[in-house]
Amino acid sequence: MIQEIPEWVKQIDIPIESSVSKYDISSGYYLTLVDYQANTDKQAIFSHEVINVVSYSGITAASQLSVSYDTTFQKLLLHHLYIWRKGKKIDRSGDLSFELLNSEDQLQQGIYTGQITAYDILNDIRKDDMIDFAYTLVGHNPIFENEKYLFFPLQMLNPIDLLNVRILFPKDKDYQYECVDCNSMDYSISNTEDYKVIEIKNENVKAIELEDLIPTWELPYKYFILSSFHSWAEVNMWAQRVFALNNDPDLDTVFNEIFTGEETTSDKINKIIDFVQDEIRYMGIESGIGSIKPFPPEQVVIQRFGDCKDKSLLLVSLLKKIGINTAYSVLVNTYMQQNVDKLFISNEVFNHTIVRFDYNDTTYWVDPTFAQQGGDFRDLYTPDYGKVLVIGMPADTLQTMSPVNRESGLIVTEEYFIKSFTEPSELKITSHRYGFEADQRRAVMEFFSTKDISDMIIKDMKLLFPMVNKKGEIEIADDLNNNTFTINYLYELDGYWEKKDVDIDNKPRTFWIFTFEPIGMYQYLKSSVCEDRKFDLQQEYPTNLDQKLIFHFPKDLIFMDDFHVFENEAFYFDEKIEQLDSKTLLIEYHYKTKSKFIKATDYKEICDQKKIIMNGLPIIFYFDK
Repeated sequence: MIQEIPEWVKQIDIPIESSVSKYDISSGYYLTLVDYQANTDKQAIFSHEVINVVSYSGITAASQLSVSYDTTFQKLLLHHLYIWRKGKKIDRSGDLSFELLNSEDQLQQGIYTGQITAYDILNDIRKDDMIDFAYTLVGHNPIFENEKYLFFPLQMLNPIDLLNVRILFPKDKDYQYECVDCNSMDYSISNTEDYKVIEIKNENVKAIELEDLIPTWELPYKYFILSSFHSWAEVNMWAQRVFALNNDPDLDTVFNEIFTGEETTSDKINKIIDFVQDEIRYMGIESGIGSIKPFPPEQVVIQRFGDCKDKSLLLVSLLKKIGINTAYSVLVNTYMQQNVDKLFISNEVFNHTIVRFDYNDTTYWVDPTFAQQGGDFRDLYTPDYGKVLVIGMPADTLQTMSPVNRESGLIVTEEYFIKSFTEPSELKITSHRYGFEADQRRAVMEFFSTKDISDMIIKDMKLLFPMVNKKGEIEIADDLNNNTFTINYLYELDGYWEKKDVDIDNKPRTFWIFTFEPIGMYQYLKSSVCEDRKFDLQQEYPTNLDQKLIFHFPKDLIFMDDFHVFENEAFYFDEKIEQLDSKTLLIEYHYKTKSKFIKATDYKEICDQKKIIMNGLPIIFYFDK
């Protein structure tokens, strides 16, 4: 049903002229007008977009309209659909026939959002048409109470002819707000009888300039932000209300299940964490209030599933039952991490919940959504999420995490038994993981069979060896107590030695030649083009890899022992070559990252260093025939 545009909305004219070339855009279309207006008093956000189809390739994508929202607290109001063709307006509002689709694209990750997508495919859209669509979403999740939070990006992946953002809020409200990097924009603040009005206009908006692997905590665009909160203590008080329990939970059934009566307090902590991580499967009902408020611990135990907030509150409740009174649920932002306060003080800037507790004068952090973590609770790996909000711990600021993470890593040993240059060789691979690396591999093996893993390895090895066959079954040794995970593989290789004639002192000699490349190292050292960057580059951290290559050759060789070290702010790498006996050669690599990211100012130099390492990795073996 088509409804009138709300009276509080200011009508914005569509730009007549454009400086955007079809060569400036991707996907074959861009937005001539982006008009977002918000009224916090009415809990409404008005959206008006005019899509300009500049090439035939853009027709398919541009002609699909969709709006996602949560029907438990939001209502969609449709205003109009016009098609502008050769300067004339065609009213297609009556043709809108939205289908309501369940937007459950996160079900495989165990998340049910309850969101609905109103979706329509438009008929008769042509090149050079402009699709003019306007609607309003009304409603705000009641779990956030009367607090307000707005975040509007002011750039997109394509250029925009005209961007307009307008915010109205009661002028007696003392909201915090900021327009970041808006110096070049038309930015104004005014008052009406009832509202303070903020207006942002910008013509010829440039597309966002992106680079690969920009850290998740970087915001590579201009934006406007508003919040009704003034201190993190206020947010903490709100969080305490949300996580408060009406009654002391009865969790005796859990203790009867997991305790024998002989446990020390440390044993109990370990068993409680194991129970919450492994026996309560990860599944979240994220609709409406349920997207923020956790289920009571007794209910989580009965249903045997819960998301991060449910599992965190259950873990805290169980720890308190055994006397660990300094146990708290913790709100974090897994993307913004140490820069979460860039998003302003608000109860809407967090996306994950973990647990903090103190025991014997030491603070521990646990992510209850991690399954099958091995080792003692003192050794459990928890990512460093930077600045966090510890629910119930009085503080006017966010706290900085300091997880006690023990060393983790991967040791790969490849031993090549080469009987001759014409017969198949044997390769024995042992991968030994410890700490968080063991946790990750254990989780991977929950989803993949040993055949799947072996097939992946064979696929990689065939880049180097023409013939690769598996010999025997994969052997797995999983030591949960010491948190190690070891896999042994055995393969047969053939067809990789090449017979070549080489002129030496103008005399031809025939050699068996093989160029070996440690392809396992490439995924750690590969980098994009070594050029100056605008943004920092995120890298895998922590990474701690030791690779040992042992070659047993059929003939004697002479190889000079060697040792190289490369070290910078981002990583450490060393390469060691040692001849163990007349027919045996050992090559060892060690690679370890030292930080979560590479600074933009350091990137080119570090990238060049990686290129040097990569170029030096291949080794050519020559044996006289």
